[in-house]
Amino acid sequence: MNKLIKIISTILVIMMFAGCGASKLSSDFSQEKLKSSVETVIDNLNNEKYDDIVKNGSQDLKSKLTAEQLKNSWSNMKDKVGDFDSISKEVFTDRDGNATVIVAAKYEKGNVQFTVSYNKSTEIIGIHMANS
Repeated sequence: MNKLIKIISTILVIMMFAGCGASKLSSDFSQEKLKSSVETVIDNLNNEKYDDIVKNGSQDLKSKLTAEQLKNSWSNMKDKVGDFDSISKEVFTDRDGNATVIVAAKYEKGNVQFTVSYNKSTEIIGIHMANS
């Protein structure tokens, strides 16, 4: 049942952002900077550099997410999907003064959708990973 809920949630997020996908980022954000940052997050996950991800988070994120928690979440998913292959798609959106980047990444045994949100200082304020 939990897997069904995750699938439905992922589909809803994709549909929501697909509708918003046509909107451009406000001048508060640089698409290139966001792209570089989210690719670094994925690279750090793949190379088990969890502390580097958390240290780039906002104070609020740092108070809620530890490197150990991130490691546990990612390790469970990595066991299922295997080694990283490539990024197949990136979508950028700007909502409520924050930017969100949704990335579809290919792995040897499956795909992972990363959703990383940023504040105007390009600090990570949220990170979500879903096996799709």
